[in-house]
Amino acid sequence: MSKPPAKPLTTEPAPAHRAPTLRQLRSFQAVARAMSFRQAAEALSLTQPALSASIRELEAVLGTPVLERSTHHVRLTPQGAQLLPQVERLLNGYEQGVDGLFRTLHDGKRVLRVAALPSAMHLLAAPLQQWLAQHPDVDLRLYDPLNDDLLAALQRGEVDLALGVALDLPPQIEAIAVAQDDLVAVLPVGHRLAPRARLTWQDLAGERLALFARGSTYELAMATLRQHGADLARADQLLYSESLYSLVRCGLAVGVISRLYTHSLHEGTVKVCPLQAPVISRKVALMVHAAQDARPPLVQSCLEFLTQALRNA
Repeated sequence: MSKPPAKPLTTEPAPAHRAPTLRQLRSFQAVARAMSFRQAAEALSLTQPALSASIRELEAVLGTPVLERSTHHVRLTPQGAQLLPQVERLLNGYEQGVDGLFRTLHDGKRVLRVAALPSAMHLLAAPLQQWLAQHPDVDLRLYDPLNDDLLAALQRGEVDLALGVALDLPPQIEAIAVAQDDLVAVLPVGHRLAPRARLTWQDLAGERLALFARGSTYELAMATLRQHGADLARADQLLYSESLYSLVRCGLAVGVISRLYTHSLHEGTVKVCPLQAPVISRKVALMVHAAQDARPPLVQSCLEFLTQALRNA
């Protein structure tokens, strides 16, 4: 007697997860930013009990606590800290999508948000103008934050594409190197070292220095100068490049700054000299969120165009 045919194996569908609501996610974001239920409730125009209930509902949906709270403090749990960048990106993506929906209905334009370091915006200006000429239906929005704020905005989904320094990047960010930026010395035109084509850090040992105290290379520059005998007690640590150039022009100091910041200097007012032994440089990169499969075609198009343009510049 023959056996009955075997029944085909079936795979049980995975149980569906309950989705957090926008209200719950915005409540979590607000508390995580303020680290205060009172301030978050005011920002959201909610009562504190309603806000607390929203957080409890979110934790029930996720199956894990996201905030640790007591009468004296509020802080993120490890799970909450891990989720916050994704929540912020999700909320920003939703808001951008809603904005794009209404713009499409009214004028048909798509929005692209691009950020660049203030010192690197000149690298993007011409290529962006060329790309925009090929995409007249795009509403281009530009921002110029410092690097830490630039990376945070990219992680949160507040910008689509950025040009910044690829240093200590979170795993969610993909970087495509397009340029290198070295530290240079900026001298008065009549300085004894100005005729030289390049300098070493040792050459600066006896000089009064002015350093640009912003950016990722500042601490490394300080350590290198200290190693080569520079008198850092006399060094001026400045927050704005124009302040540094003012001191250099009048002969009060020799400046140390990133080459990108020298782009707008008028030739003949100061002398810019490369610094060697060692060369201190940073990688300038186009950066996007690493999830390429979820990347909008508009962002990918602009990324590819800018990559080629900047590498060929």
